[in-house]
Amino acid sequence: MSMFLHLVDFHIQLRRLQYIHSHNFIHCDLKPSNIVMGVNKNVNLVYIIDFGLSKQFRDPDTHAHIPYSQGHGFTRTAHFTSINSHLGLELERRDDLESLAYVLIYFLHGSLPWQRQERDILLMQQQLTLQNMYHRLPLELHTFLELSRSLSFDSKPNYDRYYNLFNSLLLREGFHGDLMFDWDIGHIPWQ
Repeated sequence: MSMFLHLVDFHIQLRRLQYIHSHNFIHCDLKPSNIVMGVNKNVNLVYIIDFGLSKQFRDPDTHAHIPYSQGHGFTRTAHFTSINSHLGLELERRDDLESLAYVLIYFLHGSLPWQRQERDILLMQQQLTLQNMYHRLPLELHTFLELSRSLSFDSKPNYDRYYNLFNSLLLREGFHGDLMFDWDIGHIPWQ
């Protein structure tokens, strides 16, 4: 898949994640296998699936936020989870965003630097900025990852800023479109 498709897909995933967060939930287990495409008339829709580890991060009526805590066990997919999850910290929206950045890195490179390891994943994630692969990524992805990692526990992410980052990248790379996938244009033979 081209970089354009990955970026368009990422843009759509970010919108889905914003929707989940706006309903007071965090996913807690974003990874490529939990991001799927629709079929037939929904072929242009991206779905985030498998909410088995998701949790409510604030009360829908009072908007009271869950408290910050430590000492949580690790139950997520190690390769795509946030640094905070590896450290056993309470997860929040920022952690979903960091995982989404790892998903995009995976889509762009076909793997993550720590993917073939079962140990030292946390250390490698913390040192990602030193990785050669990191320097070949678009600046906008660096910025997105750093912004998501720098959010405080109960901060509301600035989704518009993230959209603007990736819209700028899409425009710079020559993509001028409506965020439709290649297979949306023209006839799809099996329909």
